[in-house]
Amino acid sequence: MERNKKILKVKILLSASLALFTLSAFAQSNAQSSATRSEVNYKQLHSTSLGDQQELFADGIKLKMDLSVLEEAEAARETFDINEIPCDDIYGGIWKNANVNIYGALKNAPDSFLVNLNNFTMPHEGRMTSNFGRRGSRRYHYGIDLKLQTGDTVYAAFDGKIRVQQFERRGYGYFTVIRHVNGLETVYGHLSKFLVKENDFVKSGQPIALGGNTGRSTGSHLHFETRFLGNPINPNFIIDFNNKVCHRDEYLVTNSSFRKTTQSSRVLVNSSNYKEPTSTRNNKYVSGSVKYHRIKSGDTLGAIAIKHGVSVSKLCKLNNITTKTTLRVGKSLRVS
Repeated sequence: MERNKKILKVKILLSASLALFTLSAFAQSNAQSSATRSEVNYKQLHSTSLGDQQELFADGIKLKMDLSVLEEAEAARETFDINEIPCDDIYGGIWKNANVNIYGALKNAPDSFLVNLNNFTMPHEGRMTSNFGRRGSRRYHYGIDLKLQTGDTVYAAFDGKIRVQQFERRGYGYFTVIRHVNGLETVYGHLSKFLVKENDFVKSGQPIALGGNTGRSTGSHLHFETRFLGNPINPNFIIDFNNKVCHRDEYLVTNSSFRKTTQSSRVLVNSSNYKEPTSTRNNKYVSGSVKYHRIKSGDTLGAIAIKHGVSVSKLCKLNNITTKTTLRVGKSLRVS
């Protein structure tokens, strides 16, 4: 009897000790986590250097770099000469890291150019807050704005090479320009941090920067432009921002692509019904003839095929992929 009482007392003491140890460890972990978050948030908001990508945070949590994207980018570097410049012949051999438009002296520009849009990724999922068009009597807004919070991740729209990383105090703030292998250039403005360097090759959907509120900006957002040979093209001609896909698989750049519009950039329009140049009208992606599936975490080709009533082989054929292709969250798969 006495022995049983002693054993019971020992168990009670052990249980109490374990509880105190757990509470202490939990408190210490919370304190360290809080300090780490505060330190990283401060660095993220006040630092402009590349730093160690493993310490970057985005969307309020540690930036989870998509390993499949990075692996693909690394594989692409092995087949893509680091000295090679995308569409060098079209751009007349001009490659400078200074400004957005450096092509004023370019001669023999093509009258038209067909752009492949197959591997498009939305640079950010936020809604459009400002459109392409005139601002007041003098200013012109050569892109669109997408809502984000400072620190949100910004992604490359297509495969390409980083041409510019600069700071413009009264304009773009921290911004980057990518020359894409399809011939377009895209501009990303008002950033808070770069995740890649000038002359890096990047894949569509690869994290390239963190959003911010730098330069001539009244709130956190991403300024996004599409250009060809330095000339701005209304992004609505190419991208359906409501459905977050391109209007079609290709876009024909002509002189009409560069026309300005009297539409105020402050007035938002339904981009899927936006009046485009004749060569790019009839958006089949929202008319029902073609449908897309946005890839989410946990999706597989089999599950997507069952959901949309198609075979896996048809999905692969429609998207020019194989059953071994890694599905990247946020990308779109054609399902019909």
